[in-house]
Formats: sequence, structure tokens, C-alpha cells
Amino acid sequence: MPSPAGWREVPCVECGASVAGIDFGERCRTCQGRRAKRVAVISRRVSLAVAAGVAAWVLTRPVTSPTAQWTGVIVIPVAYVLTHLIVSRFAMEVLP
Repeated sequence: MPSPAGWREVPCVECGASVAGIDFGERCRTCQGRRAKRVAVISRRVSLAVAAGVAAWVLTRPVTSPTAQWTGVIVIPVAYVLTHLIVSRFAMEVLP
């Protein structure tokens, strides 16, 4: 919901500071940046754990063909990127 036309500043949801240019229920740039950094750390750690798990799984499987080997090599970074995107989006929605 946009702020009324007569109001110049709206309070931030997290810190309570009055900031111009945000809507009701939004965070100021400082709070949003802090939250994005926290989400990035969480997302990076989870993604690395998932990629390490996928790499361990790929390395323990016997290689049946060169195509299977290359598919295994390609799956590891794909798993990292997809997990990073999903966890980032989920953490931005769920974290307080």
C-alpha cells in the first residue's frame, strides 16, 4: 500500500526510522541490505553443503560411460546454483 500523498516519510518496519520513498510495511535500505547479507550467508552455506553431497554421491558411483561421467560433473554446479536460488528466495520470505 503506497504512502498517502501528504506524507513524506514512512517508518521502517524493522528499525522504525522514518524514511522517504518507501511504502508502509517495507524496510529501509539499511535494513534491507543487512537482511540480504544474512540471507546470502545462509544460502551460500546451504548450497555448498548440497553441492558437496552431490559431489560425494557422484564420486561414489561407478562410471559406466563418459557421458555419465560428464553428466555427473555438470550436475554439481547446477545443484549449487539451483539450491542457492531456492534457499535465497525461501530465506527472504521466512526470515524475520
